[in-house]
Amino acid sequence: MDTTEETIAKVETDKASVEQTENVGLGQVVIEDSMKSEFDDVIEKDVLKWVKDQLNKEKKRITSMGSKSIAVDVKNTGIVKEEEPVRIINRLELNTNFNFDRVGQILISDSVEVPMKKGFRYINVLLFSNNPVPLIVPYVYQESPENTLTEWLFINNQFARSRHTIKEFSAV
Repeated sequence: MDTTEETIAKVETDKASVEQTENVGLGQVVIEDSMKSEFDDVIEKDVLKWVKDQLNKEKKRITSMGSKSIAVDVKNTGIVKEEEPVRIINRLELNTNFNFDRVGQILISDSVEVPMKKGFRYINVLLFSNNPVPLIVPYVYQESPENTLTEWLFINNQFARSRHTIKEFSAV
């Protein structure tokens, strides 16, 4: 049986929770800290499904034009920020043994907003080597004026690193 002091403490705690909830605006999502990782996992699963759909659409589009492409699974992505000169390097760990030093040309698609992850964009990265069939890599990145998508670092399954710079963009 609760003592009077314990009951008063529970009521005070409940009042604080109600007061905290009242400050939430219409349309805001309220998530307790203990639920954040679970909520983030759901969003990431939705993003992954959406990315796979986007990649499949692009592969079908390429096939409809009479060409082929090889999709490469992404293991991990991130950015590296260099200070002098200031630039963002887009770092991709890819599930392949391909030697990315063989890449001679990089094409990137127009970016589209990731609908379930505000502030993030999606592009297809096409990597061309001496092989007539390009590799196609899906890439989601956080929108930033500093990230010009010209600096790339690719890492394969042997942890071989290959750095590439796009000198200029041209519309295709």
